[in-house]
Parts: sequence; structure tokens; C-alpha cells
Amino acid sequence: MPIFPDTFPWLAAFTPAHAVVAAGVIARMAAAVAAGAMPLATGTGFRVQAAVAVLLAVAATPAALAASPTPAVSGASILGIIFGEVVVGLGIGLAAAAVFASASWAGQLLGSVTGLSWADDFGEGSGSESAGVGRLAWWLGLAGFVAAGGHEAIVAGLVDGVRSLPIGAVAAVTARDDLLELVASMPSIGLSLAMALALPALAAVLACHLVAAIAVRSVGFDPGQGLLQAVASLVLLAAVCGGTDSWIGGFAAAVQPPLERCFHDVRP
Repeated sequence: MPIFPDTFPWLAAFTPAHAVVAAGVIARMAAAVAAGAMPLATGTGFRVQAAVAVLLAVAATPAALAASPTPAVSGASILGIIFGEVVVGLGIGLAAAAVFASASWAGQLLGSVTGLSWADDFGEGSGSESAGVGRLAWWLGLAGFVAAGGHEAIVAGLVDGVRSLPIGAVAAVTARDDLLELVASMPSIGLSLAMALALPALAAVLACHLVAAIAVRSVGFDPGQGLLQAVASLVLLAAVCGGTDSWIGGFAAAVQPPLERCFHDVRP
């Protein structure tokens, strides 16, 4: 007895036109995952990202077959649909990645403004992302996002997106305009979120620098090389630890509305 038709009823009536739709779904999911729509898969390697894309495509294909019109089975039609879905996946992935990057941008802003270079000290090269306050901030934001069930919302958004924007519907002028507006607006939203996250800790570090400068000039004390940077590092660490709710819970709540826009605002 065959197993797959019983497990996936839509396979029993699979046609070449359905295969074109399924190829479009795979192209969209692969491009979205590669562009950064799934933060847990970022930096995990090609195999993990490919497996995530295939699983998303399998979950989204039944909804795509129900929502998408039957495409013409021809070489030009197939190439056009796949190319269009790659563009859609890249647009959604880049928009979502810009929102996710706001936590990392906040940490990098703190490190650059305060003169801290932890990544240069502990990473493999100049500006390395393997260490530093930017990476710490990214992990804090990601932890809060996952704890709040954000990864489930992303999966649901990508799967439901084939209903709100069916396969091949990007050919409509309205869908293209919505996609361009989404990609153009998300970086500014991510930057505003980064500023909101960084401002409290930045104010604490700047206050530390101001007090240290006044004390050094008043007392006439030479602090020596690296002492003020060490104090600023401790103040920054204390500010980040004291604002854990903002970096974890606040980040998860702040990115939810922009992410909903990424997955549901593009319509034909």
C-alpha cells in the first residue's frame, strides 16, 4: 500500500501544473531562508538552510495549490514563476533580516560610540562578528524572540504567505509595489528599533565618560592606558544586564508588528 498519498492527500492528484507551483514554493522558501528570514538558521551552513527550506515548502505546498491559479506548463512560464518567487523570497527575507538585525545594530552602536572593540580583541579579524557587544546583543534579542514563540510565528507567516500572495501573483503591479515598499521601509524600522534599544545603555556609558573626565581634570590624576575603557566596559555590561527585560522581552514585542508586515503586507 502506498504511504505518501495517504499521508499527503494532495499528492494523489498531482499534475505538471502542480509541480510548477511546488517549484515556485521551494524557490520562495529557499530564497527567504537564505536571505535571513529564519534567524535560527543564519550561519548554520547550506545543509541546514536547505533542510529548513524543504520543510517549509512541504508545509506550504497544499495551501499554495489551493490558493494559486493553475499556471501554464511551458519553459517561459516556469522560468518566470521561479524567478518571480525568488524575488519575493529575497524581498521577504531581507525585510525580516533587517528587523532581526536591530538588536545587533544596537550592540554595534554601543561598541562603536563608546570606543569599545571587543570584537577586535577576541575575534579572528578586525570587525569580526564572532565576539563583541554586537553579537551579545544579537543573542539576547534572539533568545527573547524564541522564548516568546517568535520562530513559530515566522513559520506560520511564511506558510500563510502563499495564501495572501499566491505563487505567480508577484507579476501584478500592486504586488511588486508592495514588495518594493516593504524592502525599502524595513531598514529604517530596524534602525529605529536599534536606537530605542541602545539609548538607555548609551546614556549610562556617556554619563560614565563625563564623570570620569570631570574627575580626572579636577584631581589631576592620570588614569593610565585602558583604565577608562575598562570602566566604560563594566558600566556598559551593567547597563545591558540591568536592561535585560528590554533586550529580551522588549525586543520580542517590538519586532512582532514589523514582522507581521513582512509576511502579510504584500498582496496582489
